[in-house]
Amino acid sequence: MRFMSSIGLALSGGGFRATLYHLGVIRYLRDSGAILHVKDIAAVSGGSILAAHLVLNWDRYTGDDAAFAEAAGEIIRFVQFDLRNHIVRRLPLTFPIRIAGRMVGSDMRDLSPNAILERYYRQFLFGDRRLFELPERPGLNILTTNVSDGTLASFNSRGLHILRREHGSNVEDPFQHIPGTMATLAKAVGASSAFPGFFPPVRVTAADLGISDGQFPGESFTDGGVYDNLGTRAFSWLQRLRDEEYDRIIVSDAGKPFQILGRNPIGFLAQSIRATDILWDRVWQLERDNFGDQNGFFFMPITRVVDPAEDPHALHPVVQAQISTLRTDLDRFTDLEVAALVLHGYEVARATHRQIADRSDLTVYEGPAWDPLPGRHSLAGAIGASVVHRTTTALAGGTCPVARLADTLRAGGGRKVWSTLLDVRDWPSYIYVVLALIVFVALPIRFWQVHRHAQLLTSVIDSIAKGDPDIRLVLDLVDGDPSQDWEPLPITTTAEATAPTEFKGVEVLSLSRIVDLRQGDLRSGEKVRIRDRLMLRFDDTADARRHLVFHSVLPTTEISFRQPRTQPAAQVRRIHSAGAEVADYLEIHLDLSGVAVGETVTLELSTFLKAPILTSGTMPLDLLAPADLLTVWLLFPDYHPYHSYRLVRYPEGQPDAAEPMTPRYTIDHPYGELIGWSVINPTMRNVYECRWMQR
Repeated sequence: MRFMSSIGLALSGGGFRATLYHLGVIRYLRDSGAILHVKDIAAVSGGSILAAHLVLNWDRYTGDDAAFAEAAGEIIRFVQFDLRNHIVRRLPLTFPIRIAGRMVGSDMRDLSPNAILERYYRQFLFGDRRLFELPERPGLNILTTNVSDGTLASFNSRGLHILRREHGSNVEDPFQHIPGTMATLAKAVGASSAFPGFFPPVRVTAADLGISDGQFPGESFTDGGVYDNLGTRAFSWLQRLRDEEYDRIIVSDAGKPFQILGRNPIGFLAQSIRATDILWDRVWQLERDNFGDQNGFFFMPITRVVDPAEDPHALHPVVQAQISTLRTDLDRFTDLEVAALVLHGYEVARATHRQIADRSDLTVYEGPAWDPLPGRHSLAGAIGASVVHRTTTALAGGTCPVARLADTLRAGGGRKVWSTLLDVRDWPSYIYVVLALIVFVALPIRFWQVHRHAQLLTSVIDSIAKGDPDIRLVLDLVDGDPSQDWEPLPITTTAEATAPTEFKGVEVLSLSRIVDLRQGDLRSGEKVRIRDRLMLRFDDTADARRHLVFHSVLPTTEISFRQPRTQPAAQVRRIHSAGAEVADYLEIHLDLSGVAVGETVTLELSTFLKAPILTSGTMPLDLLAPADLLTVWLLFPDYHPYHSYRLVRYPEGQPDAAEPMTPRYTIDHPYGELIGWSVINPTMRNVYECRWMQR
């Protein structure tokens, strides 16, 4: 018993959904023996992926179960490779290179989305096989749409055939034949599956076809489904060309059913997509209406629901109904989706075979459907008519495997974008993770830092408007520490104290102190940097020696000093009385004998010390000299700012008598990184203290 002497097989488009559905159809044709009678195959888009692999590996697909499983496994692995996202992940990386190439006159075709698609076709399925390597039987026609003429084109073992409008319908063969048999199958399948919107049209040149430029000027091609998503049109041409008839033409239709929307208005982009869907559905309707009523055409639509009473091996009708809603995409399909599509294609093919067998000498294969992934999915409970009873029983217990499967398949109908955009198995994903960290973490942090720095500078600039002479020093410390290059001062220890200067004949114009608390953690009492700046001048009543002595009472034993190399060298003495456990105080000696009367001199000193008192949120200041103007700045680390502060003053040794102080002005940074205040004519023998609360 034989199926029929001559079969034409059309494999529709529909992304990987079509590839898997057709795989089930092919498996049934193989199990029934009908595949041996297939004379020609016309394939579109997702169907062309399987068709090209089928023809190239014909002996394996028509061989024993192990050989078929091996060949089919290559298709399944390719479907689960996540082709679309592998391409998507590479496009942003190649885009700058392509732009640069165009600027120097190179089209950089090897980096285009189509080139990446072809590269994966070669790597997984077709290698470098060419059109001339295709067998004569079954003949393969890989259908695509010619962009220039808007007509059908076919890649086959004889080269490229393009339907030309100018040839007219009365011509025996309206197709123009270009003998380009050197074109790769990857190129042909890439042109057939170049879905508009995601892939640009594929440019096919004479070099691609292995012919001279004079034979073919080069044209562009896009998805074959734009012209005919079923592949039926090719058989009209083949029948006319060969002057022969097919006993039957089987059309495996895995096209996406048209979705009816609600009455709510849709946006501009959705309107464009909707218009495309309507256009494609209209093309499908016209082809189905044109060929559906013709004798010898048998359609196997994915939308068909096989009655379990007719086929006990069929999936539950509820599950079958959801299979047709699966996405028509080139992304990764799950084990469940793979198995469902293959099994459904198998059962629809068997149901169609029964219709054909009623009119011929055919024998229907009644065995169980082929399982492409045994043990890797959960469809067993959804097979057979008896599942209706099992489902009813399961509902009483609160579980329904059929419903769960149907819900899972229904969820697979939507396009997966963000959830599958990155893949740990694909190296570009790590680049995007790094870029994402830079864009969404590092850059916001940097912007935040810049913003805070700007706020700081704004506060500082505000002090400029108020006439603060030390603003330059604050700005220098914000950007760095200029005192790093200053001269370090040695500290000597002595028990002989020197009386401090009485400042007779010495006018101290200003005294400023900048306390930089950004060197360490304030809570642990780490070292801080203090920068003092003193401006003074001598009059005629000053001591001729002009030797100044300052007493500094700093609560620390860890201290170092630096001063600019350009100013008179200072001497630092640690006064340590006999028997005392700690030093009493420090003396700073300055020899200013070289300073002329009336000349203004600026003295600077950088102090690096450990100040445990700062951990309590207080910073006292003992006046070193009777200054006309006292200015104090405190710089806080951005990770440990203050949230409020107040200024007080009290007599030396009487902190309990502290009273609020009203300075000339204050600068309160909004983020708690800067405090600034100034006092005119501060009183000697008073302590001026800043107190703050830490965040």
